[in-house]
Amino acid sequence: MNLKYVILPLFLLGAIIGCASLEVSHDYDQDADFVALKTFDWLPMDKQARTRELTVKRIMSAVNNQLKAKGLTMNQEDPDFRIGMQISGKTSYGGSVGLGTSVGIPVGKGFISMGGGKSRARQKHEGTLVLDFIDPESKSLVWRGTATSTIKPNASPEEQTELINRAVAEMLKQFPPEKH
Repeated sequence: MNLKYVILPLFLLGAIIGCASLEVSHDYDQDADFVALKTFDWLPMDKQARTRELTVKRIMSAVNNQLKAKGLTMNQEDPDFRIGMQISGKTSYGGSVGLGTSVGIPVGKGFISMGGGKSRARQKHEGTLVLDFIDPESKSLVWRGTATSTIKPNASPEEQTELINRAVAEMLKQFPPEKH
């Protein structure tokens, strides 16, 4: 058997699994005047967000950078909209991964074989980020972006930052929305 026929599929499988899947969606108030939105600020964080302080800092930095790149500025005194953030995560189980060995001993025209194996359920860790842009006067929701991705619980700070930057960039591609 040619080794490249074994190694290439394993390499491709690793590359596919290594890339975190990312699903992004958005919704908005069709009557909102997005052209008038020039300044923003953040809503105060709740206790849950404080328990994830480093993640929250990474998200805020990514959002601030993306909005500034679009020409918006932060204004804590009188912003055109305020940003609220929700972070959630879940672990799901499905399928299984099997490991095993077998031994074949040729006897006559057939084989006698023995084998054994063990399987365990696959774990999938998923994180969701929701950004709400809220009118400070009416307290109504103007725009909502959602990003859900497979995450690695033991990811390095650099890997976390990279995933957050990618998720926020994809989410904010849709802001401000183009009205049809």
